[in-house]
Amino acid sequence: MDVDLFIKKMPGVIKELIGREAFENRRSVNQEAISLLEEALVARVGATGNKRKRIEAYLEGHAGAAGATPVMADAGFGAAPQQALMS
Repeated sequence: MDVDLFIKKMPGVIKELIGREAFENRRSVNQEAISLLEEALVARVGATGNKRKRIEAYLEGHAGAAGATPVMADAGFGAAPQQALMS
């Protein structure tokens, strides 16, 4: 399920850099921002194999769970990525 995300008070230089990357990759600024966020998440959790599907499955399993703590080691993402998600 896709949802909306609005980022307030983003530094202009960051938006400009995302815009340049978007142009080089023939994407909209929105598509580029999503791609960059996905890449950053994959890098932080250190996922292997089919990364996006594993991350999506993990997030779907924990979406809406009241008081859920992100402990991704249970999902096979390796040791102690909780700190990476919290930072």
